[in-house]
Amino acid sequence: MTLLFALAVAVGASVIMVVQVTVLPPPAAIVAPVDTTPSDVTSGTYTVTFSIPLYYGQTALHTNLAALGLVSLQANTTGWYYQVNDWVYTVVRRQTGDAVFTLPSGVQVEVYHYNSTHALVVNRQRNTVLITKVVSVGTTGWHAYHPVPTSYDTATINALTSYMASRGLIDVYVFQPQHDYIVFDRTTKVFTVYFDTVTSSGAVTAKGMSLTNATSFVALDAGVSVIPDDTYYISDVNNVVLGPVWVIFTLKPSASINSALTVTPQTPP
Repeated sequence: MTLLFALAVAVGASVIMVVQVTVLPPPAAIVAPVDTTPSDVTSGTYTVTFSIPLYYGQTALHTNLAALGLVSLQANTTGWYYQVNDWVYTVVRRQTGDAVFTLPSGVQVEVYHYNSTHALVVNRQRNTVLITKVVSVGTTGWHAYHPVPTSYDTATINALTSYMASRGLIDVYVFQPQHDYIVFDRTTKVFTVYFDTVTSSGAVTAKGMSLTNATSFVALDAGVSVIPDDTYYISDVNNVVLGPVWVIFTLKPSASINSALTVTPQTPP
């Protein structure tokens, strides 16, 4: 973006001063919040590879939230599957502060700050919540709201109950970015994500609510890069909403292998 300024001088002439302002694009994704700490996104965009060694006859089962946002997925073996949905969201922004964003589907995503470093990001249709830490992305000027687990300290409980009181809610559902909150049953083929239930009085029930799906996973072909749809929503030049990419790995190989899934943020549109 180029800004032009005219500077008048004493003799009545004018000098044109050209100031070039570079606005860097938003980060495309927060990769692997289950496996990375918030400090890992301060360096900006990067690639993460999940690697799983398997011996002949060993059956693997691995679940993860691979990313929130626009990524490509590429596996070196079969056995990998992915799914996107509207269960949780987060944001990347050029400024902080409370805000509400409406997605093309009509889902509203609300950001509710409760101190200088942390915020709730809420899917208002489902009342599902991510507790996030707000971190700078390198020197880009963007801030990533990175999901973090919580032990429900006083500040977090107060934030959740204050949010519920201001919205007239009796409970909300908090996703903890931990592996035991993401489960796939190999027998029933049902994928489950658990949420802690938090009531307006501040009571917490671990894994008190769950969302399930048995139909929406897509198999990844070995060596083929795939970019899942419906994970990246530009609200305006300063705000982007990121949706989840869940992955499953399940395989019983006929030979010892090292299976890997590479998750790479893509250039934003």
